[in-house]
Amino acid sequence: MKALVVGCGKVGSEIVRDLAREKGVTSVTAADANLANLTALKPYAKVETVQATLAEKADLQKLMGEADIVCGALPGKIGFELIKTAIEAGRSIVDISYTAKDPFRLNKRARANNCTVVPQCGVAPGLSNMCVGDSLPKLDKVTKVRIYVGGLPQQPVPPLNYRLVFSLDDVVNEYTRPVHIIENGHQKIVEPLSGLGEMSFPGIGKLEYFLTDGLGTLTTSYPTIQEMQELTLRYPGHASIMNTLRTLGLFGTETIKVNNATVEPRKVTMELLRAAFSAGTPEDLLALRVQVEGTLRGRRVMIRYNLLDGYDKRHHVTAMARTTAYPCTSVALLVARGMVKEKGVVTPEKIAQDPALWGQILARLRTRGVNLTTQTTRPER
Repeated sequence: MKALVVGCGKVGSEIVRDLAREKGVTSVTAADANLANLTALKPYAKVETVQATLAEKADLQKLMGEADIVCGALPGKIGFELIKTAIEAGRSIVDISYTAKDPFRLNKRARANNCTVVPQCGVAPGLSNMCVGDSLPKLDKVTKVRIYVGGLPQQPVPPLNYRLVFSLDDVVNEYTRPVHIIENGHQKIVEPLSGLGEMSFPGIGKLEYFLTDGLGTLTTSYPTIQEMQELTLRYPGHASIMNTLRTLGLFGTETIKVNNATVEPRKVTMELLRAAFSAGTPEDLLALRVQVEGTLRGRRVMIRYNLLDGYDKRHHVTAMARTTAYPCTSVALLVARGMVKEKGVVTPEKIAQDPALWGQILARLRTRGVNLTTQTTRPER
């Protein structure tokens, strides 16, 4: 089996390494515009590197044509274009990027080209969606879904108490993008950084949470669920600072004049945050909790999925990279082996509704030390 990975940054590089470790994979082509990212991957067995950009569509599609499966790990703003490029090349793709564009727009095109497209297949959306998909057959009716997720430094540095573990552009989008939720059975759009609250997460302690736009395809897949939210986890106080920056217009994209120079506030803020978000050591944590409430044989039931993953000191891989890369690679291998038979846009949650496929994904995650636990309880009223 030959694999192609497009985008080899913090997460994409671990997708490359993980696929290269797989016995059934004969070669992995790593494609990226950044030469430094590729140089870091050259020492690994079975890995070939190619400098490429989305603008070089013909060259990229040639690489796709030589692969059995494509994995996409580009920033959200260009991830959608990569999926379109793969479909045009007639290649199945599993992609981790989150974009505001609706992936279901590509369903007919993917089916016509005999492709399987699995969008938003990282940790959240991705693994979080799979948890929801797994819960559906276990309940007579699902009424409420709450997803809590956050990448956190093990040693937070005040005042921001956050360290960058994936694309800065995508991090800032969490603080600025309108949030899609379902409330009282109606799909709504609310402000980012709203819905602020606190919770205690085992193994970490007190954290704050706030609404972010990370449900992905869930609102389309399960529109009849009465309540559905995704909430990002941070150390207390972080959301207030980010909300202040947002209120002041420092994430704005309209240019302003400063001393006869034209500047975009967001770009300036991002460069300042890049430095601030690099403070401290790289050791991180990934906390994920998915709570699904519903009824079973007339009784109220809650299924809770919990994951706490840590930095891999031996291989110097962040928890964020691990928990984002491994769901992607696990699904990609299923697609490449023909175990996901459906063509078109196939969501992570739909794949996990198949107990056999979900079982294989969980088993492979466990071999990588990513241990998702499940608990079923009667929720308090």
